[in-house]
Amino acid sequence: MKPFQGTVVLFFALSVIAGCAPKPEKKQTASEKTSEAIKIKAEVPPEEVKLADSLKAVGAKLKNDKDGYVIEVDLRGTQIDDNALKDIAGLSRLRSLLLNETKITDAGLEPVGKIATLQNLDLRNCNLNNKAISHLTGLSKLKALRLSGNSDIDDDAMADINQLTNLKALMLDFLWVSGDGLSELKDLNHLEELYLAKTLVDDEGLTTLTQFPKLKKTRLSQNQISDEGLAIMAKLPQLEELDLSENSLLSDTGMKHLSGLSNLQKLNLWRVGLTDAGVEPLQGLTNLRWLNLDNTRLSNAGLKYLKDMKQLEFLHLGSTAVSDAGLADLEGLTSLKDLKLTRTAVTEKGVADLKQKLPNTEIQLKYIEGQ
Repeated sequence: MKPFQGTVVLFFALSVIAGCAPKPEKKQTASEKTSEAIKIKAEVPPEEVKLADSLKAVGAKLKNDKDGYVIEVDLRGTQIDDNALKDIAGLSRLRSLLLNETKITDAGLEPVGKIATLQNLDLRNCNLNNKAISHLTGLSKLKALRLSGNSDIDDDAMADINQLTNLKALMLDFLWVSGDGLSELKDLNHLEELYLAKTLVDDEGLTTLTQFPKLKKTRLSQNQISDEGLAIMAKLPQLEELDLSENSLLSDTGMKHLSGLSNLQKLNLWRVGLTDAGVEPLQGLTNLRWLNLDNTRLSNAGLKYLKDMKQLEFLHLGSTAVSDAGLADLEGLTSLKDLKLTRTAVTEKGVADLKQKLPNTEIQLKYIEGQ
Protein backbone atom coordinates (compact mmCIF):
# COMPACT_ATOMS: atom_id res chain seq x y z
CA MET A 1 0.00 0.00 0.00
CA LYS A 2 1.24 3.39 -0.92
CA PRO A 3 1.93 5.85 1.96
CA PHE A 4 -0.84 8.19 0.83
CA GLN A 5 -3.41 5.36 0.71
CA GLY A 6 -2.45 4.26 4.26
CA THR A 7 -3.03 7.73 5.56
CA VAL A 8 -6.52 7.84 4.03
CA VAL A 9 -7.45 4.46 5.54
CA LEU A 10 -6.22 5.51 9.00
CA PHE A 11 -8.14 8.79 8.83
CA PHE A 12 -11.30 6.93 7.79
CA ALA A 13 -10.96 4.44 10.66
CA LEU A 14 -10.52 7.20 13.24
CA SER A 15 -13.56 9.01 11.85
CA VAL A 16 -15.71 5.89 12.27
CA ILE A 17 -14.51 5.39 15.86
CA ALA A 18 -15.17 9.03 16.73
CA GLY A 19 -18.62 8.86 15.21
CA CYS A 20 -19.56 5.95 17.48
CA ALA A 21 -18.76 7.87 20.67
CA PRO A 22 -21.89 8.88 22.68
CA LYS A 23 -22.93 12.51 22.54
CA PRO A 24 -22.49 14.47 25.78
CA GLU A 25 -25.70 14.99 27.77
CA LYS A 26 -27.31 18.36 27.36
CA LYS A 27 -27.15 20.33 30.61
CA GLN A 28 -30.41 21.71 31.99
CA THR A 29 -30.77 25.43 32.05
CA ALA A 30 -31.82 27.22 35.23
CA SER A 31 -35.28 27.88 33.80
CA GLU A 32 -35.72 24.20 32.90
CA LYS A 33 -34.76 23.14 36.43
CA THR A 34 -37.23 25.62 37.91
CA SER A 35 -39.95 24.38 35.58
CA GLU A 36 -39.28 20.79 36.58
CA ALA A 37 -39.35 21.70 40.28
CA ILE A 38 -42.73 23.36 39.83
CA LYS A 39 -44.08 20.22 38.15
CA ILE A 40 -43.03 17.90 40.98
CA LYS A 41 -44.05 20.26 43.79
CA ALA A 42 -47.13 18.98 45.56
CA GLU A 43 -50.14 21.25 45.39
CA VAL A 44 -51.76 22.51 48.60
CA PRO A 45 -54.38 19.91 49.56
CA PRO A 46 -57.96 21.01 48.81
CA GLU A 47 -58.96 20.65 52.47
CA GLU A 48 -56.27 23.17 53.48
CA VAL A 49 -57.41 25.60 50.79
CA LYS A 50 -60.98 25.28 52.06
CA LEU A 51 -59.86 25.82 55.66
CA ALA A 52 -57.87 28.91 54.68
CA ASP A 53 -60.92 30.32 52.90
CA SER A 54 -63.11 29.74 55.95
CA LEU A 55 -60.61 31.60 58.14
CA LYS A 56 -60.50 34.52 55.74
CA ALA A 57 -64.29 34.62 55.83
CA VAL A 58 -64.22 35.38 59.58
CA GLY A 59 -61.62 38.12 59.18
CA ALA A 60 -58.28 36.30 59.33
CA LYS A 61 -55.22 37.72 57.64
CA LEU A 62 -53.06 34.95 56.24
CA LYS A 63 -49.42 34.62 55.26
CA ASN A 64 -48.25 31.86 52.94
CA ASP A 65 -44.90 30.30 52.18
CA LYS A 66 -43.45 30.04 48.67
CA ASP A 67 -45.40 26.82 48.09
CA GLY A 68 -48.72 28.44 48.94
CA TYR A 69 -49.17 26.82 52.36
CA VAL A 70 -50.52 28.99 55.20
CA ILE A 71 -47.78 29.73 57.75
CA GLU A 72 -49.48 32.50 59.78
CA VAL A 73 -53.06 33.15 60.83
CA ASP A 74 -53.76 36.59 62.26
CA LEU A 75 -57.14 36.86 63.99
CA ARG A 76 -56.28 39.74 66.31
CA GLY A 77 -59.28 41.78 67.36
CA THR A 78 -61.78 39.78 65.29
CA GLN A 79 -65.16 38.59 66.59
CA ILE A 80 -64.37 34.88 66.35
CA ASP A 81 -65.42 32.23 68.84
CA ASP A 82 -64.01 28.78 69.58
CA ASN A 83 -65.73 27.29 66.54
CA ALA A 84 -63.38 29.15 64.19
CA LEU A 85 -60.44 27.16 65.55
CA LYS A 86 -61.90 23.65 65.57
CA ASP A 87 -60.00 22.53 62.44
CA ILE A 88 -56.95 24.79 62.80
CA ALA A 89 -54.59 21.83 63.18
CA GLY A 90 -55.37 20.97 59.55
CA LEU A 91 -52.95 23.66 58.38
CA SER A 92 -49.91 21.43 58.05
CA ARG A 93 -47.26 24.19 57.97
CA LEU A 94 -48.76 26.73 60.37
CA ARG A 95 -46.02 28.44 62.38
CA SER A 96 -47.68 31.54 63.85
CA LEU A 97 -51.15 32.03 65.35
CA LEU A 98 -52.22 35.45 66.63
CA LEU A 99 -55.37 35.38 68.76
CA ASN A 100 -54.92 38.40 71.01
CA GLU A 101 -58.03 40.37 71.93
CA THR A 102 -60.44 37.69 70.76
CA LYS A 103 -63.23 35.94 72.68
CA ILE A 104 -61.78 32.46 72.60
CA THR A 105 -62.11 30.36 75.75
CA ASP A 106 -60.03 27.63 77.35
CA ALA A 107 -61.84 24.99 75.27
CA GLY A 108 -60.96 26.80 72.07
CA LEU A 109 -57.29 26.14 72.66
CA GLU A 110 -57.67 22.35 72.66
CA PRO A 111 -57.30 22.09 68.84
CA VAL A 112 -54.53 24.71 68.95
CA GLY A 113 -52.55 22.33 71.14
CA LYS A 114 -52.48 19.86 68.25
CA ILE A 115 -50.63 22.14 65.80
CA ALA A 116 -47.31 20.28 65.80
CA THR A 117 -45.56 22.93 63.68
CA LEU A 118 -46.54 25.97 65.78
CA GLN A 119 -43.68 28.27 66.83
CA ASN A 120 -45.44 31.51 67.83
CA LEU A 121 -48.68 31.88 69.80
CA ASP A 122 -50.12 35.22 70.90
CA LEU A 123 -52.91 35.08 73.50
CA ARG A 124 -52.63 38.54 75.02
CA ASN A 125 -55.81 39.99 76.44
CA CYS A 126 -57.79 36.80 75.99
CA ASN A 127 -60.09 35.81 78.88
CA LEU A 128 -58.40 32.52 79.73
CA ASN A 129 -57.75 30.37 82.79
CA ASN A 130 -55.01 27.92 83.72
CA LYS A 131 -56.93 25.14 81.94
CA ALA A 132 -56.12 26.86 78.64
CA ILE A 133 -52.40 26.37 79.18
CA SER A 134 -52.84 22.67 79.90
CA HIS A 135 -54.00 22.22 76.30
CA LEU A 136 -50.70 23.58 74.97
CA THR A 137 -48.15 21.31 76.63
CA GLY A 138 -47.60 19.25 73.46
CA LEU A 139 -46.39 22.21 71.39
CA SER A 140 -42.79 21.03 71.35
CA LYS A 141 -41.67 23.50 68.67
CA LEU A 142 -43.17 26.60 70.31
CA LYS A 143 -40.60 29.39 70.62
CA ALA A 144 -42.76 32.34 71.69
CA LEU A 145 -45.80 32.43 73.99
CA ARG A 146 -47.42 35.76 74.72
CA LEU A 147 -49.90 36.07 77.56
CA SER A 148 -51.03 39.15 79.48
CA GLY A 149 -53.83 40.88 81.35
CA ASN A 150 -57.56 40.22 81.28
CA SER A 151 -57.08 36.57 82.28
CA ASP A 152 -56.92 34.44 85.41
CA ILE A 153 -53.68 32.68 84.54
CA ASP A 154 -51.43 32.49 87.60
CA ASP A 155 -48.62 30.52 89.25
CA ASP A 156 -50.52 27.24 88.86
CA ALA A 157 -50.08 27.37 85.07
CA MET A 158 -46.31 27.70 85.20
CA ALA A 159 -45.64 23.96 85.54
CA ASP A 160 -47.44 23.42 82.22
CA ILE A 161 -45.49 26.24 80.56
CA ASN A 162 -42.31 24.59 81.82
CA GLN A 163 -43.01 21.69 79.44
CA LEU A 164 -42.52 24.04 76.47
CA THR A 165 -38.77 23.62 76.66
CA ASN A 166 -37.97 25.28 73.32
CA LEU A 167 -39.42 28.63 74.38
CA LYS A 168 -37.22 31.63 73.66
CA ALA A 169 -39.73 34.37 74.51
CA LEU A 170 -42.34 34.33 77.28
CA MET A 171 -44.66 37.25 78.05
CA LEU A 172 -46.46 37.20 81.41
CA ASP A 173 -47.20 40.92 81.84
CA PHE A 174 -50.08 41.82 84.21
CA LEU A 175 -50.66 38.24 85.37
CA TRP A 176 -50.87 36.89 88.92
CA VAL A 177 -47.40 35.39 88.69
CA SER A 178 -44.92 35.47 91.59
CA GLY A 179 -41.47 34.13 92.31
CA ASP A 180 -43.04 30.81 93.29
CA GLY A 181 -44.46 30.45 89.81
CA LEU A 182 -41.25 31.52 88.10
CA SER A 183 -39.31 28.86 90.00
CA GLU A 184 -41.42 26.27 88.15
CA LEU A 185 -39.88 27.38 84.84
CA LYS A 186 -36.56 25.72 85.62
CA ASP A 187 -36.38 23.73 82.37
CA LEU A 188 -36.66 26.72 80.00
CA ASN A 189 -32.94 26.75 79.27
CA HIS A 190 -33.36 28.45 75.88
CA LEU A 191 -35.34 31.42 77.21
CA GLU A 192 -33.96 34.75 75.95
CA GLU A 193 -36.88 37.10 76.64
CA LEU A 194 -39.05 37.26 79.78
CA TYR A 195 -41.66 39.97 80.30
CA LEU A 196 -43.02 40.46 83.83
CA ALA A 197 -44.55 43.95 84.00
CA LYS A 198 -46.94 44.49 86.92
CA THR A 199 -46.84 40.95 88.25
CA LEU A 200 -46.25 39.80 91.84
CA VAL A 201 -42.48 39.64 91.41
CA ASP A 202 -40.52 41.03 94.36
CA ASP A 203 -36.87 40.84 95.45
CA GLU A 204 -37.11 37.14 96.22
CA GLY A 205 -38.81 36.39 92.93
CA LEU A 206 -36.12 38.30 91.08
CA THR A 207 -33.54 35.70 92.07
CA THR A 208 -35.26 33.15 89.81
CA LEU A 209 -33.92 34.99 86.75
CA THR A 210 -30.55 33.30 87.25
CA GLN A 211 -32.09 29.97 86.15
CA PHE A 212 -32.27 31.30 82.58
CA PRO A 213 -28.64 31.25 81.34
CA LYS A 214 -29.48 32.78 77.93
CA LEU A 215 -31.74 35.59 79.18
CA LYS A 216 -31.12 38.79 77.18
CA LYS A 217 -34.29 40.84 77.62
CA THR A 218 -36.52 41.33 80.64
CA ARG A 219 -39.28 43.75 81.57
CA LEU A 220 -39.74 44.25 85.32
CA SER A 221 -41.73 47.49 85.38
CA GLN A 222 -44.35 48.27 88.06
CA ASN A 223 -43.24 45.59 90.50
CA GLN A 224 -42.21 45.48 94.16
CA ILE A 225 -38.48 45.45 93.51
CA SER A 226 -36.16 47.30 95.88
CA ASP A 227 -32.56 48.47 95.67
CA GLU A 228 -31.42 45.33 97.51
CA GLY A 229 -33.22 43.13 95.00
CA LEU A 230 -31.19 44.55 92.12
CA ALA A 231 -28.06 42.92 93.55
CA ILE A 232 -28.99 39.82 91.53
CA MET A 233 -28.22 41.75 88.33
CA ALA A 234 -24.53 41.10 88.90
CA LYS A 235 -25.30 37.47 88.00
CA LEU A 236 -26.96 38.44 84.71
CA PRO A 237 -24.06 40.00 82.76
CA GLN A 238 -25.51 38.80 79.44
CA LEU A 239 -28.54 41.14 79.68
CA GLU A 240 -29.05 43.41 76.66
CA GLU A 241 -32.41 45.00 77.50
CA LEU A 242 -33.75 45.90 80.96
CA ASP A 243 -36.97 47.72 81.87
CA LEU A 244 -37.23 48.89 85.49
CA SER A 245 -39.69 51.71 84.86
CA GLU A 246 -42.25 52.73 87.49
CA ASN A 247 -40.68 50.73 90.31
CA SER A 248 -41.45 53.06 93.21
CA LEU A 249 -39.11 51.29 95.65
CA LEU A 250 -35.98 51.93 93.57
CA SER A 251 -33.59 54.80 94.27
CA ASP A 252 -30.03 55.94 93.57
CA THR A 253 -28.68 53.21 95.84
CA GLY A 254 -29.80 50.38 93.58
CA MET A 255 -28.17 51.72 90.43
CA LYS A 256 -24.71 50.53 91.48
CA HIS A 257 -25.93 46.99 90.83
CA LEU A 258 -26.39 47.81 87.14
CA SER A 259 -22.86 49.10 86.61
CA GLY A 260 -21.51 45.70 85.54
CA LEU A 261 -24.07 45.13 82.77
CA SER A 262 -21.60 45.97 80.02
CA ASN A 263 -23.69 44.27 77.31
CA LEU A 264 -26.74 46.39 78.04
CA GLN A 265 -28.12 48.15 74.96
CA LYS A 266 -31.51 49.31 76.22
CA LEU A 267 -32.36 50.63 79.71
CA ASN A 268 -35.71 52.05 80.80
CA LEU A 269 -35.74 54.01 84.08
CA TRP A 270 -38.88 56.04 83.45
CA ARG A 271 -40.46 57.25 86.68
CA VAL A 272 -37.75 55.79 88.90
CA GLY A 273 -36.73 57.99 91.85
CA LEU A 274 -33.24 58.80 90.57
CA THR A 275 -31.09 61.88 91.04
CA ASP A 276 -27.72 62.71 89.48
CA ALA A 277 -26.11 60.38 92.03
CA GLY A 278 -28.09 57.47 90.62
CA VAL A 279 -27.01 58.17 87.06
CA GLU A 280 -23.31 58.26 87.98
CA PRO A 281 -22.96 54.43 88.31
CA LEU A 282 -24.41 54.07 84.82
CA GLN A 283 -21.66 56.03 83.07
CA GLY A 284 -19.73 52.88 82.18
CA LEU A 285 -22.63 51.42 80.18
CA THR A 286 -21.10 52.59 76.93
CA ASN A 287 -22.90 50.03 74.76
CA LEU A 288 -26.27 51.61 75.46
CA ARG A 289 -28.23 52.56 72.37
CA TRP A 290 -31.50 53.44 74.12
CA LEU A 291 -31.89 55.19 77.49
CA ASN A 292 -35.04 56.56 79.11
CA LEU A 293 -34.57 58.92 82.09
CA ASP A 294 -37.96 60.60 81.67
CA ASN A 295 -39.60 61.69 84.93
CA THR A 296 -36.47 61.30 87.03
CA ARG A 297 -34.78 64.02 89.11
CA LEU A 298 -31.82 64.34 86.78
CA SER A 299 -30.30 67.84 86.53
CA ASN A 300 -27.59 69.49 84.45
CA ALA A 301 -24.99 68.17 86.89
CA GLY A 302 -25.83 64.59 85.93
CA LEU A 303 -25.54 65.01 82.18
CA LYS A 304 -21.76 64.62 82.29
CA TYR A 305 -22.28 60.96 83.15
CA LEU A 306 -23.80 60.42 79.70
CA LYS A 307 -20.86 61.86 77.75
CA ASP A 308 -19.20 58.52 77.01
CA MET A 309 -22.36 56.81 75.77
CA LYS A 310 -21.30 57.40 72.17
CA GLN A 311 -23.58 54.70 70.76
CA LEU A 312 -26.80 56.21 72.09
CA GLU A 313 -29.45 56.53 69.39
CA PHE A 314 -32.42 57.34 71.65
CA LEU A 315 -32.32 59.47 74.81
CA HIS A 316 -35.36 60.65 76.78
CA LEU A 317 -34.70 63.47 79.25
CA GLY A 318 -38.28 64.73 79.43
CA SER A 319 -39.71 65.98 82.73
CA THR A 320 -36.27 66.39 84.30
CA ALA A 321 -34.48 69.48 85.66
CA VAL A 322 -32.11 69.90 82.70
CA SER A 323 -31.78 73.27 80.97
CA ASP A 324 -29.81 74.96 78.19
CA ALA A 325 -26.78 75.21 80.47
CA GLY A 326 -26.30 71.43 80.55
CA LEU A 327 -26.70 70.65 76.86
CA ALA A 328 -22.99 71.01 76.08
CA ASP A 329 -22.44 67.60 77.67
CA LEU A 330 -24.59 66.05 74.95
CA GLU A 331 -22.69 67.53 72.00
CA GLY A 332 -20.48 64.46 71.57
CA LEU A 333 -23.38 62.02 71.24
CA THR A 334 -23.24 62.06 67.46
CA SER A 335 -25.06 58.73 67.05
CA LEU A 336 -28.24 60.20 68.52
CA LYS A 337 -31.23 59.96 66.21
CA ASP A 338 -33.94 60.91 68.71
CA LEU A 339 -33.54 63.24 71.72
CA LYS A 340 -36.57 64.19 73.81
CA LEU A 341 -36.38 67.31 75.99
CA THR A 342 -40.10 67.79 76.61
CA ARG A 343 -41.32 69.47 79.79
CA THR A 344 -37.88 70.76 80.75
CA ALA A 345 -36.36 74.23 81.09
CA VAL A 346 -34.63 73.85 77.73
CA THR A 347 -35.52 76.65 75.31
CA GLU A 348 -35.84 76.77 71.54
CA LYS A 349 -32.54 78.64 71.41
CA GLY A 350 -30.89 75.85 73.39
CA VAL A 351 -32.23 73.31 70.93
CA ALA A 352 -31.04 75.38 67.96
CA ASP A 353 -27.53 75.64 69.41
CA LEU A 354 -27.38 71.91 70.11
CA LYS A 355 -28.68 71.18 66.63
CA GLN A 356 -25.53 72.83 65.24
CA LYS A 357 -23.49 70.08 66.91
CA LEU A 358 -25.98 67.28 66.27
CA PRO A 359 -27.42 68.03 62.81
CA ASN A 360 -28.68 64.48 62.30
CA THR A 361 -30.57 64.32 65.59
CA GLU A 362 -34.32 64.88 65.83
CA ILE A 363 -34.80 66.97 68.97
CA GLN A 364 -38.29 67.14 70.42
CA LEU A 365 -39.07 70.05 72.74
CA LYS A 366 -42.86 70.22 72.52
CA TYR A 367 -44.73 67.65 74.59
CA ILE A 368 -47.03 65.32 72.65
CA GLU A 369 -49.42 63.05 74.53
CA GLY A 370 -48.05 59.51 74.72
CA GLN A 371 -44.43 60.44 73.89
